[in-house]
Amino acid sequence: MRPATRKTVRSAIAAAVVGASVLLPAATAQGAPRARIPICPQVIGLCTWTEPDAEGTTRMFQRPSTNLNPPVRSAKNQTGQTWCLYPRPSYRGQAFVLRSGSYTPGLGLTARSARPC
Repeated sequence: MRPATRKTVRSAIAAAVVGASVLLPAATAQGAPRARIPICPQVIGLCTWTEPDAEGTTRMFQRPSTNLNPPVRSAKNQTGQTWCLYPRPSYRGQAFVLRSGSYTPGLGLTARSARPC
């Protein structure tokens, strides 16, 4: 996969600022073919990935989502709020709590809904 261009990141930021969930490409670190650098601009929202270790499809959220499709397996919280990620739609099940500024390479669950808590 190609690294994100500045134009791609700016477009994603603009869409996220208006509250849309946004798909972002993942970037590979220079000189480390397997190392992944999560692209998640500061002060945007909750960045999520469909696979552990910031792999797979990337999305950003600023608003609650009752049904994450596809589900989420890793996340980075770039908001000033604590977010809860739930294993079932509509905020049901035991939540994984992700504090402001935190990144988790593996949630220990497959999240199907998320909201500030």
